[in-house]
Amino acid sequence: MLDRFVDMTARRPSGWLGKMMFRNPRGHYKAFRLTLEKLALKPDDILLEIGCGGGVLLNMALESIAQAKAIDHSPDMVQIAKEKNQEAVSEGRVEIVQGTAESLPWDDNSFTCATANQMFFFIDRPIIVLKEFFRVLKPGGRLVITSIEGSTLTRLLFLPWARSMHFYMNREMESMLKETGFQTPEVKKMEGFIQLSYAEK
Repeated sequence: MLDRFVDMTARRPSGWLGKMMFRNPRGHYKAFRLTLEKLALKPDDILLEIGCGGGVLLNMALESIAQAKAIDHSPDMVQIAKEKNQEAVSEGRVEIVQGTAESLPWDDNSFTCATANQMFFFIDRPIIVLKEFFRVLKPGGRLVITSIEGSTLTRLLFLPWARSMHFYMNREMESMLKETGFQTPEVKKMEGFIQLSYAEK
């Protein structure tokens, strides 16, 4: 029962409750703002978002760029993300697909920047996902991941979800980024409990 609740509300949002929460995920807006500030998007950027949820960050990014692609493993999230970005989808500016972060359906060197927001803690095989990010980014491509820094306090605060989440200390995130080939990784604790990781290919 608890696993179903965690899936419906966060790990794989679905049903009326998941849709309601992720159409307008107010709790994530701070992370979205920090992500966009760090990416400093330019008109010619091509963005990839892994775990796009309801497509709100994608919609914000499309105010600055012409092209983006996104993936989520929840069919309900793909549906509402397409609804949120209906105009850009119909214009061919954005592609939103259902799939897994461990096996991205795009070619090597496809994107100038990429992001994952408030979902990396649900990834069971982080090295594989980071390798996929690295593969699809162009040389010099930028990566921003927002997550939650690991601590006893955060584990308590994020109950009941915490038992299904993977928290990493800043140095652990930095080490994984280096291991997967990224250059000059920078991992910091930001506002609240947000952990922001930045690196370049």
